Amino acid sequence: MSLRHPQGTEPQRPERDAAREKQAPVRIDVEELRKTFGSFPALNGVSLSVEPGELLALLGPSGSGKTTLLRSIAGLSAPEEGRIHFHGEDATNLSLRARRVGFVFQQYALFRHMTVFDNIAFGLRVRPRAERPRTKEIARRVNRLLEMVQLEGLGKRFPSQLSGGQRQRVALARALAIEPTVLLLDEPFGALDAKVRKELRRWLRQIHQETGLTTIFVTHDQEEALELADRVVIMRAGQIEQIGTPAEIYDEPATPFVCEFLGNVTRFDITLKDGEGEVLGELLPVAEGAAYRDGPAVAYVRSHEIEIAAGDRAAGRSAIVRAIRPFGASVSVDLDVEGHAEQIEAEIPRELFEVGEIRQGQKVRVRATAARIFKAE
Repeated sequence: MSLRHPQGTEPQRPERDAAREKQAPVRIDVEELRKTFGSFPALNGVSLSVEPGELLALLGPSGSGKTTLLRSIAGLSAPEEGRIHFHGEDATNLSLRARRVGFVFQQYALFRHMTVFDNIAFGLRVRPRAERPRTKEIARRVNRLLEMVQLEGLGKRFPSQLSGGQRQRVALARALAIEPTVLLLDEPFGALDAKVRKELRRWLRQIHQETGLTTIFVTHDQEEALELADRVVIMRAGQIEQIGTPAEIYDEPATPFVCEFLGNVTRFDITLKDGEGEVLGELLPVAEGAAYRDGPAVAYVRSHEIEIAAGDRAAGRSAIVRAIRPFGASVSVDLDVEGHAEQIEAEIPRELFEVGEIRQGQKVRVRATAARIFKAE
């Protein structure tokens, strides 16, 4: 005997309360992942642990492997070696859907022929019938997400009627609609202008705090990674160079590559003696506990760690001001420094520029207030 439902009605499925169903954030463990494209090693033995509820940034130059790593975690790219675990369970061979991953692409990947509402609802409507929420539940969830991403009242519009920032919000809402256990974003703001990117950074951080999801995003924008992430993974040539909080990787870079990649730095070739080296007229020490104390080394000085003083009696080296670029709270100054082959850049407080202490063509003295020193390779 078969059971029939009255015409026009749906099978009765229990409504699900999203707040009541909210799962604990997922821990992700990546173990010795390897992936090649031809002879190019996109991932070369990458191991990484992402804490539950963490907002993690994958940062590095083009070709460093960050997007390949993200797609491997998502299940969109199969590694040739290594394992991926979600909350201790092997997920290496599971699909994106089986992993319950929400993925946001750089170019939105919205359906142009569908309204905003239908784009967000898509992932729910294509579920197998037994898992598909009822029509009213889908509408409730989509409307709640429209409110969360600040697009109330725009559900009937099409993607072509939205700005780039609004389309990216729709893409994120669609990823959240399936109630993922993990949220992954591949350069989510890369196609947007600087002002919109900055606005969406703050908004993404708020969304992350509200959802509590374990979230990983790929970016090539240093400022974006340092501003948003709990921790940052610096990648280079398919390997991880350093993992740490934004403060740790900026203030205590582990390698010369990390130091050069983050922020505006000038490199100086120096010679160490008893753990100190002369940089722009100042004797500066190597890091505490460094194994190298004598011999050839390289020192990296950030632009805001270069002090400029007018007059001939100040400490440091002699230099000539070649260009001044006032912008924001600080002013960038290009300098020809005695004994240094290349022009260097310093940042000075705007007040020094406004009172006329520093002028183009002026002879000044420059000194380094800090440096990160590495053994020369």
